[in-house]
Amino acid sequence: MDIEDRRRYFIVGSVILEIVQPLFRTRLENDYKSRAGLILLNCCNLAPADDNAVHKLRRYKNDYLSHNTEGEITETEYKSLWTNLTSFVLQLDPNKQNDLIRIENRPLDEGLCSRYSIDLLNIHKKLNEMDTLMQEIGSDVQVCIGESKIIPYNLGQDIFYLHHEIDLKSLMNKRLIVSDVVMMDDGRLVLCLFDKHRLLICNTDGSQVDSIPVEGRPCYVTAVNNSTVAVTVDKPLKCHCIEMYDINNKHKLKSISVPGMNSDCGITMINNKLVVGGDDRLLIVDHQTGETIQTIQTDCTPRGIHASGDGIFFVNLSIYNSDHNLYWYSFTDDNIHTLTLPSKPFSITTLQDGSLYVLCKDRSVQHVSSNGKQFKTLNRSQSLFLNDCSWIQYMQYIQNREK
Repeated sequence: MDIEDRRRYFIVGSVILEIVQPLFRTRLENDYKSRAGLILLNCCNLAPADDNAVHKLRRYKNDYLSHNTEGEITETEYKSLWTNLTSFVLQLDPNKQNDLIRIENRPLDEGLCSRYSIDLLNIHKKLNEMDTLMQEIGSDVQVCIGESKIIPYNLGQDIFYLHHEIDLKSLMNKRLIVSDVVMMDDGRLVLCLFDKHRLLICNTDGSQVDSIPVEGRPCYVTAVNNSTVAVTVDKPLKCHCIEMYDINNKHKLKSISVPGMNSDCGITMINNKLVVGGDDRLLIVDHQTGETIQTIQTDCTPRGIHASGDGIFFVNLSIYNSDHNLYWYSFTDDNIHTLTLPSKPFSITTLQDGSLYVLCKDRSVQHVSSNGKQFKTLNRSQSLFLNDCSWIQYMQYIQNREK
């Protein structure tokens, strides 16, 4: 037996058992624990890049470990395998870099290696059982909700109507500047009162109004889970940061300083990470550690940042630029793409089928296909109620609840 071949088998097995398996479990917990309603429509539905990473990691486990009766990996196999293995692990969680380095440098522990060999063979059987179980659950869910798939909308299709309006001035008895709003899973609205240094929390009918004081001007807000929001805050002396608030207990959880961040760019969530903007860049921030884990260079300073699928959508911040482009960064090909619209875009939201509504400067709404390549303008009667709006947001839970 070649000791180094055995050690390479041990290293790869350690990564699968000590990093990949807990990572899969954590992703499931983070993505689905707080979404009682959304799990019905999105069970085991990953963004394309993450889906590819999961499939490749499982294939490596099967090819190099579970079906490896010799318990060895040659140097030639290992060189290409290690590059791809680490790449896909970091795609799912960039914070695993140090763990990968630590495991790569560990010596062979023959006793632990033998135990891992047995565990990997057992896991292979268990994963096949889990696949079968998840397919059965998916079938049961489809029967339960009475649909087999989400039917895509036709571009420009009439799917919304004016339900009701909330008079914010009557709620607060004063003029308000609302810089952004997010709708939570339970239907509550969280609004950024830019000039009042507060977050306003209310139901969609305007009832049960609460507020949280903010040390600075709240600019943009996104939901982290069903009780927590993250807000970009403009503080004195041009200090820009992200602050996280518990909207149930009405208090600030933490403040995250992000070098290079501009609070006017917006904020969104993707893969359980926060995305904010800066000068000609997008910044991906781990809200648990406060670290900036990725910087993405863009062709302009992004505004109205919005995540959908494996993409981050945005528009050009400059008010002096007549740019009509909708921009988005794709994790799949690591590129910035554009789509030219009839008017300067302002606000972006995703519909249930993955297509987008984009609110533009001329108050038109452009219905953009899920691949970002086509669009159609909603007719004036459909978008008439948006004449005085500065942003647009669709919340799937509310539509399903009100049917």
